[in-house]
Amino acid sequence: MTNIYETAEQTAQAMAELILQSVKKKVKKSLPFNIAISGGSTPKLLFNILVKEYLDTIPWHFVRVFWVDERCVAPTHPDSNFGMTYANLLKHVPILETNIFRIQGEANPKNEAIRYQKLLETELPMLNGFPQFDLVLLGIGEDGHTASFFPNNMSLLHSESAVTIGIQPVSGQKRITLTSKTIQQAIQVVFLVTGESKADILRQIIKQESTYKLYPASYMFSTSGVADFYLDQAAALKL
Repeated sequence: MTNIYETAEQTAQAMAELILQSVKKKVKKSLPFNIAISGGSTPKLLFNILVKEYLDTIPWHFVRVFWVDERCVAPTHPDSNFGMTYANLLKHVPILETNIFRIQGEANPKNEAIRYQKLLETELPMLNGFPQFDLVLLGIGEDGHTASFFPNNMSLLHSESAVTIGIQPVSGQKRITLTSKTIQQAIQVVFLVTGESKADILRQIIKQESTYKLYPASYMFSTSGVADFYLDQAAALKL
């Protein structure tokens, strides 16, 4: 399903409302809500809205936060997805510290991928041999990448692990990422995308036009089976 809103703020607001309702459904069953989040400017806007408007309405003690991917840097580094999430969300809401499961970007990447996979297998329900999240929040880069899957290494999408290592093709920076098969098991996958710079790539992915098969985000969209798009009008300009 493609959901289009006028502004980036309204898009993030709708995403915040989806999270609220999803958490409430789990609370009714006395179960935790397991979410994997991504970095970037649009999630940052979402986090700010969650803090300002949902501090008292979301039952935060039921929320368990994981990460889709993490750059191999220390948590205090400006590039850290955890660092951004902590500064804009986690330190402001009454979430239990024991419900925060960060990827340790400062650790040896190979060892950390193994550790995080074992953690997910311990903390989450399993489906088809892979950990299952309630919600996975993804973004899309202008190059069509998502999570830490980049167009120059599409073969990584077929990893049989739950967690693996990706490499940013320009900087060469290593990243630890959930694999496509882990993401595909999620109850819900949402692409949260804003800005006109994403309009061309979104049209190719959603309409399956041109060279759409060359983009990791297109693969994730077509294989997840449960993916929704939350877009602002600028990102949806060419749909």
